[in-house]
Amino acid sequence: MRDSTCSLIPMLRVDLAPFDDGLHEMELDPTAADLDLDPEVFKDIVVALRLDMHDRRVRAAYVTRAVATLECDRTLNMYPQPVEGTHEVLFTTSPIAEDADDVYPFPEQDQVIDLTQPVRDTILLSLPLRRVSPEAEAQEIQTRFGESEEDATDTRWEALRRLLPPDEGDDS
Repeated sequence: MRDSTCSLIPMLRVDLAPFDDGLHEMELDPTAADLDLDPEVFKDIVVALRLDMHDRRVRAAYVTRAVATLECDRTLNMYPQPVEGTHEVLFTTSPIAEDADDVYPFPEQDQVIDLTQPVRDTILLSLPLRRVSPEAEAQEIQTRFGESEEDATDTRWEALRRLLPPDEGDDS
């Protein structure tokens, strides 16, 4: 559902001036360039944003969806992979601890919050570590390389094996 009162400023910044305290939901469609992502890799980015505003504090919970073009680990072919991530951050006027990763200062003068970095990080962290295209998923993986032991009998060792006593030469 779109909230028509949301004004999106370049990048992924949301103007809070038109909103009263309470819950507000909106859907944003930033481009890959807005999030400083490679447009050749990321497309169809959608951010379902939920702002819970109260007393100069804003809790921004969101779900990111995108389509990433990834390279298959098995075949090295490129394939599209839908990715999704969820996260939430807090904007507050209260003092922020140095180790608080998801807490940001609430803007003093203007009423604009910048979600560019947290949304970008959420998209990047939603990429799978194991990148296997659906076509390659069913393929059998080769686990042995080179000749098998049966095929790799080196005839040069036969002369040395004949020098060993008969009971010691059978170990191979």
